Amino acid sequence: MNDLGKTLLPDVNALIIEKLNTYPADVRELAIQAIRLSEAYPETAVAEQLQTIVRKLAKQQGGNGL
Repeated sequence: MNDLGKTLLPDVNALIIEKLNTYPADVRELAIQAIRLSEAYPETAVAEQLQTIVRKLAKQQGGNGL
């Protein structure tokens, strides 16, 4: 694909993040972190980081963590 084609395609991740504004804060935070991490890291690293985020969110919600 040439550079012109790339400029015509919308940034899918940005569109998803924009749509996430209608979700509860904890869901939005987890989803946005998943998107951002997936852009830079392999799956296993993303999974480990998301586990940490889920534990933090669970503690904030008064849960017992994972």
